[in-house]
Amino acid sequence: MAVAPDSPAGSCVLAEVEGLVGRFDVTVFGERFDSRGLPQVEFVRVRAPARPVLLRYLVFHLSLPLHYLAWRLGGGRPDCVQATQGQLPGAAICYAHFCHRSYLKHQWRHVSGTGPRRLSRWAVHRFNATCEALAMRRARWIVVPSRGLAREIAADHPATAAKLRVIANPVAIEHFSRPVAFDRAARRAALGFDGDHLVLGFMALGDFARKGLGLLIAALAALPEPQRAAVRILVIGGQPGEIAEFAARAVRLHVADGLRFAGLQGDVRPFLWACDAFAFPSIYETFGLAVAQAAAAGLPVMVCDGVHGLEEFVVDGFNGWVLARRHEAIVAWLARVLADRAALPAMGHAAAESMRPYARDLFQSRWAALFDAVLRGDDPRAVPEAA
Repeated sequence: MAVAPDSPAGSCVLAEVEGLVGRFDVTVFGERFDSRGLPQVEFVRVRAPARPVLLRYLVFHLSLPLHYLAWRLGGGRPDCVQATQGQLPGAAICYAHFCHRSYLKHQWRHVSGTGPRRLSRWAVHRFNATCEALAMRRARWIVVPSRGLAREIAADHPATAAKLRVIANPVAIEHFSRPVAFDRAARRAALGFDGDHLVLGFMALGDFARKGLGLLIAALAALPEPQRAAVRILVIGGQPGEIAEFAARAVRLHVADGLRFAGLQGDVRPFLWACDAFAFPSIYETFGLAVAQAAAAGLPVMVCDGVHGLEEFVVDGFNGWVLARRHEAIVAWLARVLADRAALPAMGHAAAESMRPYARDLFQSRWAALFDAVLRGDDPRAVPEAA
């Protein structure tokens, strides 16, 4: 829906488009398209309301085929059609960043939350699960950002196994690298942190329950007072309603002073650069772009075991930590990090170095190779994974 830098999936599509425009004529259908520097790309706007989320999905999915049909009737002649997730069943390439069927089957019951927000999210996942199943069944190729997601889709949609290809999401390594001139002390002071605070970053557009912010707040509350006073959690992103909900939870647990909610930011880098480490105890990810960006910013990253994408680059004790997603494990980790803060800079350097295989130009070359295979009419079963 949003082919733009501030959208996790949309930023990947944008990077893909930027790599293809030198070789192909590209038409983008979406609700929003950041076309800066790409005036040669045709953009067909498909309008959809911002809220509520379920209505946004419904309107977009119903409107997109009509806009595509009108474009075809107006003379559009595509050599190849790609769609994100289940947005246009029948597209040759399905670019999947999630498996809603698997999430509802395996992880949904473990995610906290009650009331209308939980019901609304279930409805969004249920709708997307139906659309993605149809799109994957009809696609010739399915591209995913991690080997873990490929395994998951193959298990829950067995007929798709031969069509799956992994192209890891791009990470803007140079963009997130902290410049020498950055005044870290001043930024920390502006956020209310002093030099003695251990500042842990947490970043998400929303869905704080799934991504584990509640676990972090509870673990902070469980620390003994001297350790609790030394830790601060900087929450980057989030919708106003969720921020209020989790801020209230921090108040109830008497750790409100330990959290700073920065809200949604146009540029998250200064906030990441102000942190000492990044904590992201999510129950389900398909790549973990926020974690990759934090690593590129030079932060060691804490993740939970078995989370797709993250398992491919986070090495416990080297560039971050891999924990069991349990309260006591996160409490113990907080105490361990406080006791060994001197190790954080070296781990952060290792984290940044581990992002090099995710460079933007490598991502674009992999997509170009896949389009060559598609346009040749190659059978996915005969093409090696490297394509």
